[in-house]
Amino acid sequence: MTDSALDVAARIARGDSTAVDELEVCLARIRRHNADINAVVTLDEAGAYAAARAADARRAAGGELPPLLGVPMTVKDAFETAGLRTTASHPPLAQHVPATDATVVARLKAAGAVLVGKTNLPELAATPQCWSPLFGPTRNPWDLALTPGGSSGGSAAAVAMGFSYIDPGSDIGGSIRLPAACCGVAGLKATENRIPRSGHIPHLPGGRRSVRHLLSFGALAPSVADLQTALAVLAGPDGLDVEVPRLPIQPAPPLTRPLRIAWWDEFGGLPLCRRTRAALAQTVTALQAAGCVVERRCPEGFDVIKAWQAYGWLAGTEIGLGMPALARRLIAVMGRFVTRDQPIAHAFVQGLALDAQRYNRALNRRDRMVHALESFLDSWDIWLCPVAPTTAYPQSELVWWRRPPDIPVDDAHLPFVEGAIGMVTPFSLTGSPVVVLPAGVEDGLPVGLQCVGRRWQDEALLVTCVAIERVLGGCPPPPRLLDHA
Repeated sequence: MTDSALDVAARIARGDSTAVDELEVCLARIRRHNADINAVVTLDEAGAYAAARAADARRAAGGELPPLLGVPMTVKDAFETAGLRTTASHPPLAQHVPATDATVVARLKAAGAVLVGKTNLPELAATPQCWSPLFGPTRNPWDLALTPGGSSGGSAAAVAMGFSYIDPGSDIGGSIRLPAACCGVAGLKATENRIPRSGHIPHLPGGRRSVRHLLSFGALAPSVADLQTALAVLAGPDGLDVEVPRLPIQPAPPLTRPLRIAWWDEFGGLPLCRRTRAALAQTVTALQAAGCVVERRCPEGFDVIKAWQAYGWLAGTEIGLGMPALARRLIAVMGRFVTRDQPIAHAFVQGLALDAQRYNRALNRRDRMVHALESFLDSWDIWLCPVAPTTAYPQSELVWWRRPPDIPVDDAHLPFVEGAIGMVTPFSLTGSPVVVLPAGVEDGLPVGLQCVGRRWQDEALLVTCVAIERVLGGCPPPPRLLDHA
């Protein structure tokens, strides 16, 4: 594992390093590697140096220091940044320069983090890869031919390569979890509505909000302890996003008993690649050897096929409400060629019809899924699952008028949508908090696992994941970074 955000903050606080020194380390890595990786698409060296010098002055002045003082951060280009280009990879926003920061950006700055630049994503964060019509593809640091995942692909690649130590993410269909797994970093998707969405694109600046469910926020970082700090900094109402409750951070009590971990590997018949199977099996064995109670269990009534359908109906309806009517109709016409062996994609196209009865059915099904999962987690600390059927796979440019390529899973091939997001969307539907942990490197590629917790119990989930991370040991940096250490 590389240095964590908290390692950097501690060095600066002790006087063993300066914020300027730490910034220059990150900038040197960006200069050396970003041309290959293409994670950082807008660099703000002048602003970063000014912020780093201010951090050093604050440290020299004495007094209480904020938790991330001097820590270099990047920001997914879906979050608005005052005075710094924010495009969401959407060509009409190519020159958009916001006047204010998104809430998550403002809070990270207030916690002392130094903004280095913006990271790449697909257009409007709409696909599980990272190919931008403005900036081109971000490449996986472990293998440049493979995807880093999406939509927060630039964020995960930047953290994996040490371009920064924390990057806020957004997740409606795995957009934090998939890149974390593909790039070998830790990721938190907080409980839905725990972190404000203010200043996130989409919706478009000045536009009406249509997405009311499924979307959550969080962060990507080298360690779970960093994610604990990120949650403490980012969570809570901001006076703008009215759906964020006044729920203070509640430090979870220390663990005084063996962890109870349920695990599962069967999601609607999706196969697992050999790397993922091996990492999951090794994780179960390691946790059992560490004294955890580990059993293969699934919540009663948690039907993944029904979850996929409800997710697709909700996503299609709410995202569709934000589309121009012509675009929605065109996609719906093309969607007639989506067959029922692509259940998520098929349900999404159905959702575009904006049928109120179907939408209500989806919400009621969501209620039942939440109840089933929450009741199950009364008896378990987490539910441990794969993030995806396979590790990082070949990247391709995705356009709405062309069927995306199937995803290879060893000798099998899966429809793209189901193969990419079939194991993450059930927990987007339930709004559950999820931490992705690196479970090791198999045959040259990192494998990530999802740790699913109870809604609004993010703090307890993170405490559990600190203990699991200690057993698993984290993930080493990509070899290309070590080659130039």
